[in-house]
Amino acid sequence: MKKIMLLLAALAVTGAAQAADSDDPAQGYIANLCTLVTQDKAADSADGYITKLKALHMRGQSPSAQQKPDFDEDEARTVVAAWMNLSEDQKKQASQNMEACQSATLDEYQSQD
Repeated sequence: MKKIMLLLAALAVTGAAQAADSDDPAQGYIANLCTLVTQDKAADSADGYITKLKALHMRGQSPSAQQKPDFDEDEARTVVAAWMNLSEDQKKQASQNMEACQSATLDEYQSQD
C-alpha cells in the first residue's frame, strides 16, 4: 500500500510539474485525474474525485516552495465533469492508458467551453 501511495505522489508531482510548464491549471488537474483513474480502476463519484485531486494537489507541493498555488475547486470540478461526461467505452479505454485518458479528458474539457 505504501508503494502505491508513493507512486501516486510521484506521479502527482510529475503532473503538477507538467502543468506548471503550461500555465494552465486544468492540465494539472487532468494529469492528476488520469493518474487516479489509471491506478484506481474503481469508478468513483465526482465528489470522490475532487477529494482525491485535492489530496494529490496538497502532496505535490513542496513545504519550502515560495509560491504555493491554491487548489481551484471550480476548475477541478470542470475537469471531473469532463471525465464523467465520457462514454463508458471511452472511460474503459482511458483507464488503461495515461495518454488516452489525458487526450479524451482534454478533448471533452475543451468542448465544454
